[in-house]
Amino acid sequence: MLGCAALVSHPHMTDFRMRRFLVLVSALLVASCYQVDGETVPQSASIKVEGLKDGLYDRPDGVKVLVRWNQAERQYDVVAQGEGQNGGGKARATRVANQLYLVQYSDAARLTLLASVKGDDVVLLLPNKAVEQRLAKAHGVGIRPGPINALTGSVGSVLNFYKDVVASGEFAEGPKVAFIGEVPR
Repeated sequence: MLGCAALVSHPHMTDFRMRRFLVLVSALLVASCYQVDGETVPQSASIKVEGLKDGLYDRPDGVKVLVRWNQAERQYDVVAQGEGQNGGGKARATRVANQLYLVQYSDAARLTLLASVKGDDVVLLLPNKAVEQRLAKAHGVGIRPGPINALTGSVGSVLNFYKDVVASGEFAEGPKVAFIGEVPR
């Protein structure tokens, strides 16, 4: 839920191999989310995710994020920690199947992804590429390539695309956002 925001490299990395590793991790993160135009998870449909703890998480790109449920706004506040970070954003989630959630993350862009809570961690889910192409075509959804691929089409079509990806079962677990610990209020 929290992994698509900082995608290219960490500003303090100087070792070439570490940067290559981060680019690889970033590519996995990019593959797990899509940029979208509409509200795929409206505030009225947003829920608190079962098993997701408020606290500090470590994204696969090494950025630590503080995640807190904001009951008044029915969404999660997500704040990047550390020097040089660009603040944070908001995340909304809705259940699409047992333990599977459609998540909309908004900061400078609006991103949508599938995720699951496994233990204390959040696992990003990657659709099978063949299924992704077939279902996008079936629902009249375009996939526009970019640093983060964009799903184009009506919000309803995008939602039906995600529902059918989940129903197909043809997705794999991708990178995880690891729970570090609770942060006192």
